[in-house]
Amino acid sequence: MHFDELTPEQIDALVDTRHATTDIAFPPQGLQPYHQWLIRTLHRLAECSLAALRVGQADEGPMVVAIAPGRASIDGDVLVYAGGTLDLATFNNATARIALVDDDGSAAVAADSDWPAALHIKLAEVELSEGAITTITDRRLETVFRV
Repeated sequence: MHFDELTPEQIDALVDTRHATTDIAFPPQGLQPYHQWLIRTLHRLAECSLAALRVGQADEGPMVVAIAPGRASIDGDVLVYAGGTLDLATFNNATARIALVDDDGSAAVAADSDWPAALHIKLAEVELSEGAITTITDRRLETVFRV
């Protein structure tokens, strides 16, 4: 896959502005100390982008996952998910596939043994064995980079 590098003119146009979607600040010229801006930017990317809709082990039980809040677009509809938990006890000794789906304009999270037939965003595959989660495999990038 090919990505175009920014030209010097495009970079100059971004100096001391903010990205319209992520609100990440492009630093002014001559910013010192530069490392503070870089660390703040990386932290914001990690908190805002990488954590959105992440599936992880929840404190509520050995077969419960927590889904972080986030936003996504499915077929042009922007969906906002507030975050929540899913009890996966019915998937003991099996794999649960967790997806974000459009429930009549509202964001919903669904768990099933297969991916939904309708448009969806893959979040994770969760393997359960002997009453506990054994593996959580992040599948969000498969949707992001899908052609």
